[in-house]
Amino acid sequence: MKLITYLINFFFRDIPIHLINLVTALLPNHIVTNRIRGFLMKPFFGKCGKRLQVGKGVILNNPGSLYLGNDCYISHYCYLQAKGKVILENNVIIGPMSVIASSNHVIEKGVVSNKGVNKPIYLGEGTWCGGHVIITAGCSIGKSTVIGAGSVVTKDIPDHSRVFGIPAVSK
Repeated sequence: MKLITYLINFFFRDIPIHLINLVTALLPNHIVTNRIRGFLMKPFFGKCGKRLQVGKGVILNNPGSLYLGNDCYISHYCYLQAKGKVILENNVIIGPMSVIASSNHVIEKGVVSNKGVNKPIYLGEGTWCGGHVIITAGCSIGKSTVIGAGSVVTKDIPDHSRVFGIPAVSK
């Protein structure tokens, strides 16, 4: 049964998203083409609000577990892996070349395995992640939060915070 679910998701969610990326790859990174990408990808997400913008070269793994509010923007060359569910509330902005990964590899007897532990990621309304931000599995980020460019989020962040660095901390 699990194999059938994997195959259905592969053919009816993953492949279409990658085909959309392929077809739109020559288009410039512009609000119009970003909205076109968002509109074309919308049916393949778990949930998607209005006016989604998806930049050029965005890689979306497990889009069926990606839940997006209204007016979200995923900038160019981001990687979103939603194996453990990723929720972006309204008005969330993800800066260029950021990574949001909701699973981690398992270490067994000192060796990294290809098995994964999935934990959801939540980004509250009005959150802005600068460029090159990394958000790790299991993190919950409050509303109206700013995550500085190049930061690595490894723990929950409260509402209205400004965090920077590796690991991301309030300053």
